[in-house]
Amino acid sequence: GADGGVDLAARVHPAQGGGLGVGTGLFDFGHRDGAAGQALFQHPLGVTALPDGSVAVSDTYNHALRRYDPATGEVTTLATDLREPSDAVLVGQDIVVVESARHRLTRLRLPEEAVRVEAVAHRTQRAATEVAPGRLRLDVIFQAPAGQKLDTRYGPSTRLLVSSTPPELLLDGEGAGTDLSRVLELDPAVPEGVLHVSAMAASCDDDPANEYPACHVHQQDWGVPVRLTGAGADRLPLVLAGMDA
Repeated sequence: GADGGVDLAARVHPAQGGGLGVGTGLFDFGHRDGAAGQALFQHPLGVTALPDGSVAVSDTYNHALRRYDPATGEVTTLATDLREPSDAVLVGQDIVVVESARHRLTRLRLPEEAVRVEAVAHRTQRAATEVAPGRLRLDVIFQAPAGQKLDTRYGPSTRLLVSSTPPELLLDGEGAGTDLSRVLELDPAVPEGVLHVSAMAASCDDDPANEYPACHVHQQDWGVPVRLTGAGADRLPLVLAGMDA
């Protein structure tokens, strides 16, 4: 169509965003999200059509998986810390990425908005997590990958943002902070809702001999439906990187 893509007659059109192509020029490269005309990639190779009509881009030398949404004309980052991703394929509601420099396939969960198909296909929603009313400990699990450590040279390198729908669900614990663990207070009068959690951590290569180590940003957003019940859990672990011990 006029917004770019592949039509049923197999004709290919250049993707356009707000009247501009995605990216700028051959010698303008970097890792920058935003409006398609100003977004930057670094040697992108594979492109993968997503169920909602957007496109996942294997941004090889940025070691990232990016997403271009022709409906909004925006470029965002789906995942980082991938080693030279060259292509990706859909497997159900996941995307499997070819990490060329690691010689492996990595399966990632697509974000909710990338698999939502309005009024066309049925989609199973994430089941609600049963939690106890009152105090709920939220733990975002982050372990720096092998050979890396948290970058604290310029202050805290982690950030946690929490909100809820409806807002009345959270009596305490809403807002931003630098600790990846937080005690939330859930209103017993609100039977169910959604906790919106966004976490970020920055880690750098741990090599004392390297004055300018490469750094990596790990970021994830969750929408966690919860149902309050007396027998529910009092701890909610969400894995950003590593394993929940």
